[in-house]
Amino acid sequence: MSWKKLLQIVGVLTFMSYQTHAQMISKQGLLQLQSNFHEAEKQLDARLADTSSNAPASIELNLQKAQLYMLYQRADLLQSLLSEIQQQVFAQDDAVVQSHWHLLNGIQFYLFGKYAQADNSFKSSLGLLEDQNLQQENAYLENFILMYQAVNRVYLQQYETALNALTAVYKNAEKNNWPLIQARSLVFIGDVNYALKNYEQALEYYQNAYNTYPKNALIYRAETLMYDAQMVNIVGERSLAFAQLEQAMDVFVEQQDDTRLANAYLLKSYFYSKVPDDAKALEWIAKSVEKREALGNPIDIANAYVHYSSQLGTNGQIPLALEYAKKAADLAEMQEDIAGQWDAYGNYANLLNQAGDYQQAFHFMRLSERALLKKARLDITSQTATLNAEFNLKREQLKSEFLNEQGLLLEERNTLLNAQLLMEQQHQRQQNWVVMVLSAALVFFLIMCAVIYRLYIKNKVLASRDPLTSLHNRRSVLMLGEQAINSSDRYQYAVSVLMLDIDNFKAVNDSFGHETGDSVIQYVADICIATLRKPDYVGRVGGEEFLLVLPHTDESAALLLAQRLCKQVVTADKKSIGQVKQVTVSIGIATKNINSDQPHNRSVDKDLNQLIREADAALYVAKDKGRNQVQVYHTDLELKDHAVNLEATMPDMLRT
Repeated sequence: MSWKKLLQIVGVLTFMSYQTHAQMISKQGLLQLQSNFHEAEKQLDARLADTSSNAPASIELNLQKAQLYMLYQRADLLQSLLSEIQQQVFAQDDAVVQSHWHLLNGIQFYLFGKYAQADNSFKSSLGLLEDQNLQQENAYLENFILMYQAVNRVYLQQYETALNALTAVYKNAEKNNWPLIQARSLVFIGDVNYALKNYEQALEYYQNAYNTYPKNALIYRAETLMYDAQMVNIVGERSLAFAQLEQAMDVFVEQQDDTRLANAYLLKSYFYSKVPDDAKALEWIAKSVEKREALGNPIDIANAYVHYSSQLGTNGQIPLALEYAKKAADLAEMQEDIAGQWDAYGNYANLLNQAGDYQQAFHFMRLSERALLKKARLDITSQTATLNAEFNLKREQLKSEFLNEQGLLLEERNTLLNAQLLMEQQHQRQQNWVVMVLSAALVFFLIMCAVIYRLYIKNKVLASRDPLTSLHNRRSVLMLGEQAINSSDRYQYAVSVLMLDIDNFKAVNDSFGHETGDSVIQYVADICIATLRKPDYVGRVGGEEFLLVLPHTDESAALLLAQRLCKQVVTADKKSIGQVKQVTVSIGIATKNINSDQPHNRSVDKDLNQLIREADAALYVAKDKGRNQVQVYHTDLELKDHAVNLEATMPDMLRT
C-alpha cells in the first residue's frame, strides 16, 4: 500500500517530494483533512497493529504517528513515542529515516524549552543528510530542518543567525513552490518581530502567512489567526480580535487540539483583562491552567501559572495567587527561557509585596532584575540582527527589481546599485551605533533603578525597625499606636495597650553577659510576634521593654492575650538563649473602651500617651507583686512620672 493511500485513510497528508519511501516531510507537509486528532491517532494505531511483524513498515507508521504529534504540539506523546522506537530506527541502515527521527526529537526538545538539546538534534539530522550526500533529493526535508533549527536559535539568543536562516528558507520555499514551509517561515519571522515588540510588522507577517497556507491546513491557519488576533488586540479593534480568536478556537475544539486550545484560553483571558472584566479573565485563565497541567509541558505550565497567579492577585485572592506564583517561579528556574524567568520572578515578587512579605519580595525582585539585565544584553544583539535582516531583505528586493526591469543594462545599473548599497550599509552602521548607545543607556538606567530601590528598602527598614529584634522601633510603634487611637475615635472601637518588661533582666546581663541578654530579648520578641494577630503592633521601646498596641481589643480580650504571652515566655523552647533556664515577663494593661460599663475605662478622650502611662503604672504593680504576672490599670493606681512620655518622642505632625 502506498503512503498516499495510507495517509488518506488516517486523515493526514504527507505526500512525498520525491519517490523515496522514507520522505515523511513533504512538499505539502502534514495537513489535516477530515480526521481530528484522536481519530487519526486511532486509525494509525490500527495500522500499526496490522504491521507489527514488519519492521520497516512499523517504523514508517510510527514516524507518521510522531509527525501527527508534532502537528498537534503534543510534546509529551512525541517524547514517549520517539524513545520507544529509537532502537528500532537506528537498527535500520536508512539515513533519511534516522534524519527524520532526529528532526522530530529536536522538535520535542524545542516544545519542552530545552533549546540547547534541540539544536544538537537538528545538527544531527542535517549531518546525516550531508554525510550521505542526500541534500539534493531531500531538499524539502533539509529546508524543514533548517526552519526549525532557525526558530530554535531565537531562544538561544542567536538572533541574526536565526533571522538570516529563516529568510533563506522563505526564499527557497517561494522559489520551489512549497507553500507550507513558506507560510511557516513567515509565522516564525512574525514571532521574532513580536518578541522585539514590532507589533505592526508582526501582524503583517501573520496575515501573509495565513493567506499563504493551503486551504486544508486547518490547524496551522487557525493558529495563525490566533496570532493575528493577538496583534489586532494590541494595534487594532478589540472586538475584531475577539471574533478572530473565537473562530480559531472553534477549529481547535473540532480538531481536538488541546495544546493550542490551552494557548487560546490564556489569550482570551488576557483580552478580558484589558476590557477589563476580571471575573471572565480569571475564568478563562483557569481553563488554560487545567489544560496545560493535563498536557504536562513544564514551560507552558509555568507561563500559565504566572498569568493565573497575577489574575488571582487582581481579584484579591492573594493566598492562592502566591501558591501558583511560587510554582511558576520554581518551574521557570529549571528552564532555559530567560524571559520566562524574568516574568515569573517579577510576578512572584509583586504578590509577595502585596502580602507584606517584603524580604522574600526583595529576593525575587532581585532575581527578576538579574534576568532582565541578561535579557537586555541579549536584546542589544537582537536589535542589531533585526536591522541586518531588514537591510538584507531590502537589498534582495532591490536586486530582484533591478534584474527584472533593467536586464539589458545590467552592468551599468550594477554600478549604481552597489553605490546605493554602500550608502545603506554606512547608514546601517550608524543605526547600529545608535542602537548600541541606547541599549547601553537602558542597561545603565536599569542598574541605577535597582541601586536606588535597594537603598530605599534599606533606609525604610532602618528608619522603622529595631535592629536587634526586627520589631518596630520606638518611633515607629508610637506612630502606629497614635494612628490606631485616632481610628478608634472615628469608628468607635476599643483599643488596648500593653507594656511588657522582662523580669530580672539586669541579672541576666550581669551573670551571662550582654550577648546572652540580647538573645533573651530576641526570644521574647519572637514569642510576641507569634502570639499577636496581624492587625496588632509590637515594638521595642526600651532595653528590655516592649509596647503592644491591640486595635479592636477590649480589656477582657487584652487580659487573655497577656496571660497567654506570660505563659508562652515561661514554657517555650529555650535552646536559643543558652544557659538561661528561666525567663518571665510582667505586663501592664490599659484599655480605651467606647461606652464601657467599667468606670475607669469609660472615657473616650484618652490619647496614646495617657494609655501608655496607665499601662506602665499597671506594669509597676505587676513588678511589685512578684513579677511573672499581668495587671490591669484602674483609677486607684498612681501614674508614675517616669512613664513613657509620648509627646517627647512623637513627630511634630502627630503631636498637632
